[in-house]
Amino acid sequence: MTEHASLTRGSIPPMITPMTPDASGIDPQGIAALVEWHIDQGSTGLFVVCTTGEMFHLTAAEMVEAVKAAVEAANGRIPIIAGLPFPDLDSKIEVGRRYAEVGASGIVVVQPHEDPLDEQVWYEHFMRFADAVAAPVLIYENPKWPTCLTPHLVARLSASGRYVGMKDCTGDVERLVAMADAGKGGFGVMQAVQEQLLSSFICGATGSCCTASNTHPHLYRRIHDLVQDNRIDEAYALQEKIRRWLLLYKQANSAKHVLNAIGLPINVASRRDGTVTGERLAHARTLAELVKAEI
Repeated sequence: MTEHASLTRGSIPPMITPMTPDASGIDPQGIAALVEWHIDQGSTGLFVVCTTGEMFHLTAAEMVEAVKAAVEAANGRIPIIAGLPFPDLDSKIEVGRRYAEVGASGIVVVQPHEDPLDEQVWYEHFMRFADAVAAPVLIYENPKWPTCLTPHLVARLSASGRYVGMKDCTGDVERLVAMADAGKGGFGVMQAVQEQLLSSFICGATGSCCTASNTHPHLYRRIHDLVQDNRIDEAYALQEKIRRWLLLYKQANSAKHVLNAIGLPINVASRRDGTVTGERLAHARTLAELVKAEI
């Protein structure tokens, strides 16, 4: 295990961002409660300020506030990796430095908007960021934008010693294996597509970073551990359960409502989607009851 392997190993949920009741600000108390719950439920780390965490709807100051609150709540027990939603380099560097100052264990950068067909341009972008910010760096291939990330580019970034892993959202297991192999054991790859968890773990994924692990993180930690123990039959059964619960998660379409129904002090306010139907709430309550029955 490399020095920074914990940043990509196990189950690292892309954490929601608790907000005040009117969604006008960040709720540090809600973040602290959520971090504590994730630790209790076995999450091995947390990806704070991510797409699930409404990163495209937060100000830079709010991003730093959310990361600071998570770092303080974790208190060194699990790593907190902090996301940067900016495609431009200057914004990445400015906020990335602030993340490092408040104690983020690692920083996750999205792909740049420069020519997606020019690997050298991307390499220089990523390396200029790494040279400017004193923290381990991971890559998040956000599905919102095109990508030209290749195993060859991963090999170059991994060889620098500054890039330690990535979140893969493609669901392409063959590609995931190629990325992991390119890193030669020093670059972890987290699978984001939960339907592919078991096959990904068997083939070389080091961890998961799945949206539904916000509401039932124990299942995602468990499937990782079962594979590590070579208990594949049990892992297969758990993969099927994850798929069933994922349907409910998607129908609820609000991790905040599920967590609130579980009993966590998480306000349901969100800046991304204010429309909540009775049907969605019913699905959220059903999923919450399933989670409560196991914890």
